[in-house]
Amino acid sequence: MIKLFDILKEIYLLEGIIKVPQEVLSKSKEAFDYINSNLNNLKSKSKGKNYKNPYIDSKFKNFFKLKDLKNQDLNVTIGFYNDPEDLGAGRMDTEKDILLINLPFFVGEDYDDFEDTVEHELVHAMDPKVRDIQLFGKLYSKKGVEPINDKTMEKYLKSPWEFDAFTAPLINKIVNNIKKSPSYKDVLIKLLSDIKSKDIDTILSSPEYDQMPYFFTKKEWKVENWDYILNEFKNELYKIKAWASKPTLYKRFTSRLGKELI
Repeated sequence: MIKLFDILKEIYLLEGIIKVPQEVLSKSKEAFDYINSNLNNLKSKSKGKNYKNPYIDSKFKNFFKLKDLKNQDLNVTIGFYNDPEDLGAGRMDTEKDILLINLPFFVGEDYDDFEDTVEHELVHAMDPKVRDIQLFGKLYSKKGVEPINDKTMEKYLKSPWEFDAFTAPLINKIVNNIKKSPSYKDVLIKLLSDIKSKDIDTILSSPEYDQMPYFFTKKEWKVENWDYILNEFKNELYKIKAWASKPTLYKRFTSRLGKELI
């Protein structure tokens, strides 16, 4: 069995985001379009299904083909369930390699959010500390929690596997947008410094950060997208604020971001 220390040492030394290959991630558009066009039918077929017993359309069997972090072949199937009481839009079953989509949370107008969900879950699929069932069980007993309130959400965001899964899409968004407007890099750096000591409302009300929400989204930078973009910005700041409360974790986040910005 893989030793936890060896995995964490390897990940820390590399200290980069877990990258889902773009050619793999781009397949999520095909899945999104199909789900959007067949949503009612998929909801009907997955009625009463939960994440432990999903409906699987043959079209999505072994849909994503990639490598895990141990360079082993990984074929991920998309499964569907229908549970409005569950905690979110997606889950990853790393025992059966099924990326689970919770259809009540599917929004047909929002491909960007769907792609972020897919990227997040595929990072879990690639992650050796999640793939090793015994190892993950030990980790979860110490650091795992369901994000049902503010207190548990912060612990959830700080867990090693969720930290990896959340930093990948977030850092990719920031880096892609900074590359479009590199003059804002200094503003971003100041924001990341301020968030350690200032509350989120103070940052949101600061004129110097008026343009920053656009750097935390995949959405097109236009006025009609503003409400969505601002809400996404708040959500991402909440994650960063949680990491900033733990200096070692925050250093890992900024190191990963810095590595991608070089």
